[in-house]
Amino acid sequence: MVVHNMDIAGLVRRIRRYKQEIHKSNSSHLMHTTKHDKNRWYSYLEALVTYFDWMVDQPQQDLVEWHPTELDLGVAPALTPIENEAAQDLIQQFDALDYEMGHCQSAQMHTSMMEHDERRFREITEKINNFITDYIEPIQPLDMPESSPRAASSGKGRTSRK
Repeated sequence: MVVHNMDIAGLVRRIRRYKQEIHKSNSSHLMHTTKHDKNRWYSYLEALVTYFDWMVDQPQQDLVEWHPTELDLGVAPALTPIENEAAQDLIQQFDALDYEMGHCQSAQMHTSMMEHDERRFREITEKINNFITDYIEPIQPLDMPESSPRAASSGKGRTSRK
């Protein structure tokens, strides 16, 4: 994925990092979500919205020499399926946000965000928040002894800085 918008590049990098955090969370190999992971997931969403709010509050810049610099974000890392279906669904919603923001019209600008792309971001993040609040919170934990585990553990996160 190549964008020209430095703000969107920062947004997409954050989305991708949070997806990896969800994928490697303690809850990823369980059929329930721990309160610690729910708190982390809310904090990732809050961090995204806060960054986005900062981004759209900034004045449009006149970067005639810098634009149209290409910012190559590469392909989003492929993540293996995980046991926790709610976490898998959450990752899928972050995938949609990643794709929509990286391919929106605003991605071709050098900074800031067009109104319709801002609306799209807010609708997707509201749905993510509602998914955690209205679905994950009330229904978990689930007892699924006959079908669990259906996926291998996502493995350990980064344990060293080599």
